[in-house]
Amino acid sequence: MKHVDFEKLDMMSLLIIVNLCENKSATQASKILNIPQSKISRCLRNCRSIFGNELFERKKYGLIPNDYAKSIYPIAKEIVEHAQRFNQIGQQHKGHERWFEVAIPGLVSYLYPKALMKSVKQENKHFHLNFSPWNASTLQAIMDGEITLGVCCGNHQEATALVEKNFEVESIKSLTELFLVCASDHPILQGEITLEKIAQYPFIKTEVGCNPRSTCPFEDYCHANGIPLNIDICISSVSSLFLYLQENQALSLMPYRAVYDVLPDVPMIHGCRISDTETQKMFAYATPKTVEMISSTNNSDEDLNWLKQQIRQVTHAMV
Repeated sequence: MKHVDFEKLDMMSLLIIVNLCENKSATQASKILNIPQSKISRCLRNCRSIFGNELFERKKYGLIPNDYAKSIYPIAKEIVEHAQRFNQIGQQHKGHERWFEVAIPGLVSYLYPKALMKSVKQENKHFHLNFSPWNASTLQAIMDGEITLGVCCGNHQEATALVEKNFEVESIKSLTELFLVCASDHPILQGEITLEKIAQYPFIKTEVGCNPRSTCPFEDYCHANGIPLNIDICISSVSSLFLYLQENQALSLMPYRAVYDVLPDVPMIHGCRISDTETQKMFAYATPKTVEMISSTNNSDEDLNWLKQQIRQVTHAMV
């Protein structure tokens, strides 16, 4: 193992290593970190030189971490997370600056940061944003004060029943379209696509709302009609989803048009909008998912109110 020269190892390089390990895509890392891909390439070359290892293997579906990268990932992740605490300390000593921790759905995580930070800069807001993907522990983190507000895809009634009295759940947008995503050579694409045919293949769940044990609308439809359904796995990261679909005969149904719109640029992945007939058939038995925003009921915080309004606008315009 090569001796690591820490004078040459910067925080941005560690951030890039962490994002590439988690997303396996320079494009996604570029969007999440809001930096050009050329900078990612330069930092990656620097990291390879520092560690004396290639770290990632370039495949046709992305950058795949090798064993060495997987071994340093948890260390890099811990360093990055600890470094972010400097922001919290800085907040205590700079009254005119604040940090908002925002959790967003993993499948559309690339949409929110750039749009929201652009608005912050344009309107000269004196606060900063830090984003994390929504997961099974996010709701509790919001109620514990570790996360300022969260956006997820779920069921409004379930979410309302789970939050404490000092928090509110706002239903921002009902997601009434359905999109099938699968490998471009999947056999289901050879004929008419129906809900019954989709149920014949391993199914990937993608929505992680306030209740991790909640069923999705397709599960509800299959259960109501006595249709067997093999749920293969639950994936909430868009890059991990694409990678899994490329290597398996599984299918995914998702309510995000934003994901469907990027599919032409994703190798080996195909998507199509489910017909209105099939969609209406499913929603006769199941409730459509909604984009929910969970936050404190403190309406006197002008910055928080402004941020919530920006999230509403981004959700309606882009999700």
